[in-house]
Amino acid sequence: MKKTLILISCIAIGFASCKPEVKGELGEVPSKMEGIRGTWEVSGFKQQDPNNAIREERDLSEFYVVDGQAPSRLSFNTDSMTFSVIPGPGKNFFGTGGSWAFDNNEYPTKMFLYTPADTIEALLGGAVRPSDSKLEIQFESSCTQADGSKLITSVYTLIFNRAN
Repeated sequence: MKKTLILISCIAIGFASCKPEVKGELGEVPSKMEGIRGTWEVSGFKQQDPNNAIREERDLSEFYVVDGQAPSRLSFNTDSMTFSVIPGPGKNFFGTGGSWAFDNNEYPTKMFLYTPADTIEALLGGAVRPSDSKLEIQFESSCTQADGSKLITSVYTLIFNRAN
């Protein structure tokens, strides 16, 4: 029994010491500011009811991506921290444009869009790197309950493709 335990221990130590050496460097972390820069075009739209037990998502892209009509476009300028909108089919959540900011420029999870009429807080479906071709922006619709707490009633996800 002792010999078996010693043998198993030696094999485990042998496997643990056989890790490949790391060669090269990962390089610098891509700039999320550079990642968001440019023009993005709507390619999909999903809606979810977070209060539904199965958390079903409905694909409602057909209302935002319509044959023969140009989809909505968002352009982000990182020098002036402004954005502009060219609306297309479907609901325009963004107004005509304004200024914008991340909650954290290095590791963003939220985006704030400041328009003349409103401040929009949106969740990012992931930080966008300069090499990424997709961007997801989520909006939460909510209501205030009798006790003053916020109840999220719907989550809308707009999916964008990099246009340039």
